[in-house]
Amino acid sequence: MKDDSEPDEGTPVTFTEPISEPFARAAAQVLKDLRELAANAFPDEIGGPDSPFRQDAAAFDALPEPRREARRSMHAMILDLVPLSWSNALDHVRALEQDVVMQPPPVWSPLTLSRAVMESCLFLHYVIDPEISGAKRLARCAGLWRTDVEHMEKAARAFGPAQVAEVAKTKDYVLAALRDVGAVERKNSQGRLIGYEVDGENSGLDINITEQAKAMPSHLPAPYRILSGAAHGRPWMTGRARELARDSEDDLVGEVATVMTAVVVVAGALETALKAWRDYFGLDLGDALEHLNGLYRMFFIDAVNLTVGDAP
Repeated sequence: MKDDSEPDEGTPVTFTEPISEPFARAAAQVLKDLRELAANAFPDEIGGPDSPFRQDAAAFDALPEPRREARRSMHAMILDLVPLSWSNALDHVRALEQDVVMQPPPVWSPLTLSRAVMESCLFLHYVIDPEISGAKRLARCAGLWRTDVEHMEKAARAFGPAQVAEVAKTKDYVLAALRDVGAVERKNSQGRLIGYEVDGENSGLDINITEQAKAMPSHLPAPYRILSGAAHGRPWMTGRARELARDSEDDLVGEVATVMTAVVVVAGALETALKAWRDYFGLDLGDALEHLNGLYRMFFIDAVNLTVGDAP
């Protein structure tokens, strides 16, 4: 006899049910497992002999001074941005672990936290994308550095003249460093700075997250747009939680689908970042990536069982 709690064959599970405590605990556990796996995935040795990392380093070392030292310095900056972005991503996974088990259950915060994980992982991918040349990598870094300085300038105005003067010194240093690297400003027809060029390779001033999200696994349709709807509080997204609350005493009600989306995005973001690490530095991360996908698949099975079992 077929258990009535099981869906008919071919019937999709939509995860539209409220978040139960058993499901929340399962979600928190898989997030913890994913985070710990990702944090401990790396071998002691990095930089395979034919890796893009080694190729970039060799190309910069072959240049005459002072260009050689300038590009080696910017390359070191890129290598410093990678673990910074990675640590920030893992920090938000850790926060998400706590968020999903809140009582009452969370509504949209899981998507906001998973969006932060994805952005950090895509930033990491942007700067060590193994498919681009070393010159384009430098052009991207030049744009990011210049954009960060502009953000610092805007923030400094709120803190007074001393901070403005300090940031002005930083800007002078950055502009000099970009000239030494050979990063040439690109401007539009109105004379507005739009990016940089290095050895004929162009890049904009900042990362386009929507474009970079194409690097995420293909089974995630438009993850950045969906998560941004929640993070920016857009009614087209947040209004659904009010509709779900109509038969309860709460203003908003979260659902399993929200947490499922957050877990799937986190898994996909960590996978994307790990593959960038692997391909740029020439690392052997096959076991870690296989384990990551195994954790996700097992959680999906558990989620179906828990959700169907809790459904009325």
